[in-house]
Amino acid sequence: MKSWLESSSMEDGSLPCMLAETREALLPLTGCENLAPRKGRDRSLEPCTASEESYLSSGAGSPYAGLSREERRRRRRATLKYRTAHATRERIRVEAFNAAFASLRRLLPTLPPDKKLSKIEILRLAICYIAYLNHVLDA
Repeated sequence: MKSWLESSSMEDGSLPCMLAETREALLPLTGCENLAPRKGRDRSLEPCTASEESYLSSGAGSPYAGLSREERRRRRRATLKYRTAHATRERIRVEAFNAAFASLRRLLPTLPPDKKLSKIEILRLAICYIAYLNHVLDA
């Protein structure tokens, strides 16, 4: 289910006129868009007034208003856009890490040459090989 922020049609990040209270910003909208509950005895839905709309678009009605920095960070990290970007960065990091191990593995002499080695075995073998080359240079 898309959150209210993802389903918003505003490109500039401002909120459409649909929320009157900060706590309502956390709930997904179901059907009554562009409507806000009225305060007082009459709880029926009516269109937002201009002052409510300016309040909502000013950022004071932001879903993160009144939250601690850590809570804002936690909610921001829970968004699909953030998770997707994080997963992409992590995938690139892991691919670079694996490529570095593969190139190191190609430099190390083993019998048989196509023997599958774990990362720790590659590192141990590289340490031994460097020590051996250092010994050969010293001799």
